[in-house]
Amino acid sequence: MMMANARVIFHVDMNSFYASVEIANHPELREKPLAIAGKAEERHGIVVTSSYEARKMGVRTTMTVHEAKKKCPQLIVRHPDFALYRRTSEQLFTLLKDYTNIVEKASIDEGYLDVSNWIHRRHPLNLASEIQSRIRAELHLPCSIGIAPNKFLAKMASNMKKPMGITVIRKRELSQKLWPLPIGKMHGVGPKTEEKFSLAGIKTIGDLAASNPDAIEKNMEETAGVCMTLQMDVTCVRLIRIHGTVIKVLVIQ
Repeated sequence: MMMANARVIFHVDMNSFYASVEIANHPELREKPLAIAGKAEERHGIVVTSSYEARKMGVRTTMTVHEAKKKCPQLIVRHPDFALYRRTSEQLFTLLKDYTNIVEKASIDEGYLDVSNWIHRRHPLNLASEIQSRIRAELHLPCSIGIAPNKFLAKMASNMKKPMGITVIRKRELSQKLWPLPIGKMHGVGPKTEEKFSLAGIKTIGDLAASNPDAIEKNMEETAGVCMTLQMDVTCVRLIRIHGTVIKVLVIQ
């Protein structure tokens, strides 16, 4: 049984949103390799996203259409329909507001819900399953949901199982679920920052969590950030600016 005053945050992350919306509106595309690309008729148009069938064939975001078709000759390429995607996003967030007024839209295809007030009525896993099923049934779209005590961990959780995953990260599970992950899997750490951490001997999120943030800042020759608690009694997140990029550093308390 969860404590009545516990904080529960969902991160709802739509799976391959643009491609999934196209498939939902054009059922003939179902189970076929699909890519959404700007200037799809040109060899150098860039893939924005792709279906999971295309990804299995090696198609990746930021590939040119030419490169993608070399990987997957049967690839279907569509122009993005941003008006359709925006309408679908509005429908999604209207649905999410059926569950709580505390909804934060992070982007067109992802958002956070504070469902703490549901805890005494519904188990979070059951509630997440209902939301996921409604999105699938009413919008014909897949999503993954992360459940955690704060937004950062909920975002990390939603990335752990795609498509159609539901993942919980509890604060007592950080050493098992988060610390072993490569540092590049941490939300907010891109390829360049990953490379800098690697050169500093920080290979995993656990390595970073166990590091002294002051030493990290000094080694990277950057300015100090700010430490802020995220409703967790075992960690805090320190924001550090590295070459113009603000990253989050987990710090064991």
